[in-house]
Amino acid sequence: MTPFLGEADEPGSGPVAADVFAIGSDGLSVHESSFPARVAAFLRFSPVIEAAQAAHRRDWPEGIYDIVTLALTAIDLVVARQGFEFEATRQDVVDALSVLSGVAAPERPVGEHVDVAMFVVDALLNRSSGQAPFRYVTSDYSDYETGHRQREVPFSLLVEHDHASRDENVLRATKDAINALIGGLDFDVEDEQVATELVLERQLARNAFDAALKSAERARLLSVSLAEGLDRLLKQTRRDLRIVEEEWAATVPDSLEAARKHIRERLNTERHLLGKVREALVNGEAKLLTSGVRIAQLLEECQRRHESLHHRVIAARGVFLEEQERQAFRPPALVNLPDPQQEILLPVLELGSAEAGTLTERFLIDMAGPRSPRLPRLYRLINDLWMRSGGTAAGERGDDEAELADLPAPLIRAEVVDVAIRAVRSVGLPARLSRLLHACLNDAQAPSPHVRQQSAEVLNLAVLWAFSPEDADDEGGRMADDLMARILGTRTAVDTDGTPLQLPGWDGDDVIVAPNADALADANPVPISRKSA
Repeated sequence: MTPFLGEADEPGSGPVAADVFAIGSDGLSVHESSFPARVAAFLRFSPVIEAAQAAHRRDWPEGIYDIVTLALTAIDLVVARQGFEFEATRQDVVDALSVLSGVAAPERPVGEHVDVAMFVVDALLNRSSGQAPFRYVTSDYSDYETGHRQREVPFSLLVEHDHASRDENVLRATKDAINALIGGLDFDVEDEQVATELVLERQLARNAFDAALKSAERARLLSVSLAEGLDRLLKQTRRDLRIVEEEWAATVPDSLEAARKHIRERLNTERHLLGKVREALVNGEAKLLTSGVRIAQLLEECQRRHESLHHRVIAARGVFLEEQERQAFRPPALVNLPDPQQEILLPVLELGSAEAGTLTERFLIDMAGPRSPRLPRLYRLINDLWMRSGGTAAGERGDDEAELADLPAPLIRAEVVDVAIRAVRSVGLPARLSRLLHACLNDAQAPSPHVRQQSAEVLNLAVLWAFSPEDADDEGGRMADDLMARILGTRTAVDTDGTPLQLPGWDGDDVIVAPNADALADANPVPISRKSA
């Protein structure tokens, strides 16, 4: 163990004792267990400071554009609209920052204002690193045994989300960004909000509207932060209940009950504070009107957020029960996931540019189709392949004639599914995918070669879904589940041993399809060879 820099041992003494160094009897708080969290909180500002430093290397005049203020303004704009119907998009934030840049430098060209705005937003999204979380390595001196170890601190400030109902991407601020905007450390949001409201009430009582405005803005940020934990829990519950199962069993019920009581108290307090604001506005001076109106708007926004959060808290237990029922009967995917770096990225990088380009293009076409979605999802691709156009052409009957219209044709014709079912029954499970596809393509009862080809494609999709089911709450996901169960069975298990598919016109692994996980463990059926195919 080495002594501190600048610290010398007494003559004849040995190295600094490990227990003295670790416990912190020297009076330094760096040895306290809370110190690493304080360092991590301080690091939230690092991306903004680094962006300000990087701006000096741009072709913009020195000292005109305040990157720090623009960055915090961007976070504030995203937070202000987060959780509402019209959440901020990247273009919304760029437009707002372009206006501010134009006010700061009206003599500069408009294109430069837009460039500054895009630079700030991209820095907060960490677009230079593919929107990956920011990562910093810090030193932790709080461990008694090791004395020193390195800790990695990953966090994000702004993240991009696919807003399905609006058919566009929106920006959302993380808890770390909200804490950075507040300017404090990690805190208990509920206690902090109660304290903020008490301070706000005292400020309103003495007509200190400027200070009260800051407290109201802080209360709004705390309201956004309060929803982050619940949203994370529900998202993880819908994705994989096993990840948060212990939380639901141990802490979530009490947390939901406490959240209901807290929200009810906050709504009552906010109504009381709104009354205080209106009373102060009536009896106050004219110069207080602007601050008072803004405080009232912020309190009304807090009310709307808490009412929305109250609905989500009440429905949370129902989400748990629905996901428990849905996920309990879905067999887990038995798949050995490849190492993305060692087994995918590095082999592709070793290829020539022409081969790598061809492989990448084929992969993108097969996975995303001719029109790439903003955030690709497998279940969404399957849904798009099955979906019929919902538009009403000229001369067709409208919604008012829906009751008189013919029933819509099924997305997949019955004879196509019947051929796939017959193929599975004739071959029997467990079986290789190649034999199932071969049975579809050679079904004598199929009305046409086109139907046989469609049946093989549908069967392949059903096997793919059983191999790696996706989380999907929409109609496409439920259709995929139903079709897979109808063709293969509800407990079907699929895995691969690396055997390539030898069927002409088909690529990929010749996976093994079994009726259940137990049958899959010992199954090793013979694949179809190119000659027999």
